[in-house]
Amino acid sequence: MNNLPNYAKALLLQGASTTGNFTEGYYYAEERLQVRHSADLLNFCQWIDCKIGGASAYNIDMLYAAYKAPQDEKLASYAVAVATAIRAIRSGSNC
Repeated sequence: MNNLPNYAKALLLQGASTTGNFTEGYYYAEERLQVRHSADLLNFCQWIDCKIGGASAYNIDMLYAAYKAPQDEKLASYAVAVATAIRAIRSGSNC
């Protein structure tokens, strides 16, 4: 399984929590990310925002694995389930 570096996971989650989405969270933490990981992490954050709708400390590792191995049916199914749950939560909001 492809692993999200621990330092990057912490920075991306903190950035997303601060800014409201993962792409902006990436830019919030960009200067602290290693250059060798930066392009992949930006693409991953954009994938989360566009395809999934969000992530948490609980599911970000599995989502990263699904992002890195889109041909893996089990991981793809997990990502779809997370995206579906997020959409259901957001659509059920009374705000």
